[in-house]
Amino acid sequence: MKKLLILILFILSLNLVYAAEINVKESSVKSIILPGQNAIFDLEVTNNQAFRDQIKSVIMDSNWKRQGGNEVYNLNANEKVQDRLTLFPLGYLKPGIYAIGIRFVSTTNPEIYMDKQIVITIIDYKDILEAKLEANPQGLDPRKDNLVKLNLKSRYNINLENIAININNNLFNKDIITNVNGLETKTEEFIISLDPNTIEGDYDTKVIIKYGNDILINKVEKLIVSSYSDLKETKTEEFSFFIKETAITRMNDGNSLSNEIYTLTLSNFEKLFTEFNPNPSNIEETNKGNKYEWRFRLQPGEEYKIIVTHDYRTPLIILIVIFLLVYLFYKYFYAEMSINKRALVLKSQEGGIAGVKILINIKNNGPSVRSLHLVEEIPSELDLPHEYITLKPSSIRKTNFSSIVIWEIPELIRGEERIISYKLKSRTGHKGKLLIPRTSCRYKNNMGKLSVAKSNEVVISS
Repeated sequence: MKKLLILILFILSLNLVYAAEINVKESSVKSIILPGQNAIFDLEVTNNQAFRDQIKSVIMDSNWKRQGGNEVYNLNANEKVQDRLTLFPLGYLKPGIYAIGIRFVSTTNPEIYMDKQIVITIIDYKDILEAKLEANPQGLDPRKDNLVKLNLKSRYNINLENIAININNNLFNKDIITNVNGLETKTEEFIISLDPNTIEGDYDTKVIIKYGNDILINKVEKLIVSSYSDLKETKTEEFSFFIKETAITRMNDGNSLSNEIYTLTLSNFEKLFTEFNPNPSNIEETNKGNKYEWRFRLQPGEEYKIIVTHDYRTPLIILIVIFLLVYLFYKYFYAEMSINKRALVLKSQEGGIAGVKILINIKNNGPSVRSLHLVEEIPSELDLPHEYITLKPSSIRKTNFSSIVIWEIPELIRGEERIISYKLKSRTGHKGKLLIPRTSCRYKNNMGKLSVAKSNEVVISS
């Protein structure tokens, strides 16, 4: 008997030695899951042996399959490796707590191994979320917009995206799509408008929440429709010079407290010229524009007035003043030179261009200008001017493709006008169209700044 006890102790100590040769630590990343979801764990596998070894991990539970992570670890002596293990349930597993055994075994010596258990909790869809309807404890008022809240609370650290919520009874049907993060508490608010003739009383209201095809909540709550206060609303409008003022007044002629909501939607353009008194409680951008919302409470016999002012006068005055300032500044500080160019064509007997008479009208429409440098470019198809009817040029020079004629004019006072006219002959009796470039005039305005004015182009044809 004593020898048998010694043998058992020896075998146990041998297993402990083998187990110590391989060490595995695990930490949960996602161990609480819904049916059909993956569970994720971080592993640290260490080879404590004095030699390189190949360690294989074997899932001992046939209900789970490795979805991610390594099956084999090639480790040097005393080397450790980090890995992320993903397990996927095979088939349908009922909600509950599952302990999955994983054996990490040496491929060199199968007697060297370490068994590890990881725990996975599968949560029933119906247990993950809490939902509670909340409305005015006095009940819904059929004659006005009513604020209703759905309070949601996630009981586990599982994110729920795009859950579909349907709230309905004999009076309304409301659909909501939302997200709820793990362990989050949130409130979904919505406005209910009822038929003013709705009979007061308790109405069974279904609350159904789905995550994909799975039902999270399927319950019935009661919403109360109360007798409403005798509320009156009046709206008056006043118009003046580019101003529109709208006054909205709500009066509680009833005998109970009333929580009120008034909404107004304006376009992005309208909001630029609109002021409110008092300011809205909430502003929201929607597909239809900017939604302004006032929330207030009315005691019996109390009234609440909202004044909405559309003031187009101020921006109009600002635009007019800016326009006048720009106009006056330009009028009195910058020269307004105008150059108009015309051409008269003399045709040859063969139908070509025999000659051209050019008229250049230069006029100063602004303050006095000085040192005018007028440049005229003559195409190579035409000879140099042979006759100057008015002012003769200061200089003439030729280039490979054209001739340049320059006039220097000392000064033009406000309103002064000069006409420069000259004649040219065609070298070849050009046929077809011919472009005569713009005339350019460089000058100094009354502030001493160099400016440039140009004429129109002239196209002549045979």
